Amino acid sequence: MHEELVTPQSLALSLAAPRAPPVGSTHRHLLSGKDPRGSFLTHHHHEIAHDIHIQKKQQGHHANVQYHHGLHRRVQKLLESNFVKLQMPHPHLSFAPDSGDRITRYLGSTLPIWWQHRNRDDGTFRSISDGIVTSSLPSIAFANFNASRNFLKLTANKVTLKYGRHKSQFVDMFLPTGEERRGLVFFVHVRISHTTKGGAWGTGKPWMYRLCASPFLEAGLAVAIVGYRTYPDGFVQDQVDDLESAAKAIATKYPHLARKPNGQNDEDWLGLTLMGHSSGAHIAMLMAVERIERCVINNQVYYDADTLYFNNLIGLSGVYNISHHFDYEACRGVEELSPMKPACGFTRESFDHLSPAIRLRRLLHKKVQKGNIDEIVNKLMPNTLLVHGCHDSTVPFFSTSEAASILRSCGVEVCQEYYMICGHPDVVIELMLGGKTRKIVLDWLQDTTGSRPISDLSLPPSKS
Repeated sequence: MHEELVTPQSLALSLAAPRAPPVGSTHRHLLSGKDPRGSFLTHHHHEIAHDIHIQKKQQGHHANVQYHHGLHRRVQKLLESNFVKLQMPHPHLSFAPDSGDRITRYLGSTLPIWWQHRNRDDGTFRSISDGIVTSSLPSIAFANFNASRNFLKLTANKVTLKYGRHKSQFVDMFLPTGEERRGLVFFVHVRISHTTKGGAWGTGKPWMYRLCASPFLEAGLAVAIVGYRTYPDGFVQDQVDDLESAAKAIATKYPHLARKPNGQNDEDWLGLTLMGHSSGAHIAMLMAVERIERCVINNQVYYDADTLYFNNLIGLSGVYNISHHFDYEACRGVEELSPMKPACGFTRESFDHLSPAIRLRRLLHKKVQKGNIDEIVNKLMPNTLLVHGCHDSTVPFFSTSEAASILRSCGVEVCQEYYMICGHPDVVIELMLGGKTRKIVLDWLQDTTGSRPISDLSLPPSKS
């Protein structure tokens, strides 16, 4: 059945301002829900001082930053505002933000900047966000009995593979029980929550995405849900490095999962799929682009290390342009509470360097031997599917459309987009519990494998 993708809400989101209003301006106060008659935030020098502190920490230095704030004055102003600001609408939307956006906007507009930074950077915000998801489990289990039973079954069959010393460096492995082996899904988690928005790169645990394993196991695919260091324990590059370490650990422990069984038809083998949701989709795509970058630098068409070689890349509601998303977060008034800015390096230059599609385009522009680069991109960039909800107010859908356009301009042969009428968490929930996402992903894997056989993709020479 045909679905109308252009709705008043999707059109309004597409018209969102590409740049954030200046800090302290009336427009900025309106967008973030603050009282436009006067700011009662702390002075901006606290923000600058703390950012310098985190930048030094990222470089291995230590700084001693003192914070001062008149809390009594702020509370008095907060009471005077009468909470009208919670209903302040999007600049283009005719309705107020949803409850999750209101809560995050409220925190960003009322808490002192120094407090936001401190709790963002010492892991307190991560603990609170993950705790909210954990505390909601009983109500979710009561409302979804079949999903709860499936979750317990998956938990009983889970195998944990450690790949590093940090407590987050592990993989939850789920192996199919049938004799047929059709490939593997390497899933990169983030955090699922309708309550607060803006915790990407700094929150989430693999168990929150455990139900994503079910449809793939039923299709004969093994599933690896990868844990990795989230901010402040790891910055974005650390997270990509963790994914690489996890891929090597899986290839070493389960080498049979990395290759098609002898005698199996190409159409029955779905290959190895790199998949992620939200910021997980971002670091998954960045991992794929960094692999291409290393091959271009070394002038080779396959990887050197013993690792997993991904045939497919699936991004669900992903953030692919960090600079644009920072502006979008700023328009929502959550850019200081969100871990994205420090996790991605604070500067526009760093934001662009960690934006995978932009990084691939810059790589192609830098190199002179264009023909060889085209060959490497065609061989090593996985078949790509990007899925996004048109009513996503956390990561706007044009993040996907922009990334897909750039990837195709770089010569990526298989890069398809699919848009749904839903919000940010709904895309992955419909994969877990059944729905349009599950059908889209499984059908695409089968169809893409048939249109571009896995055997055509470049792999390193076999050691046998």
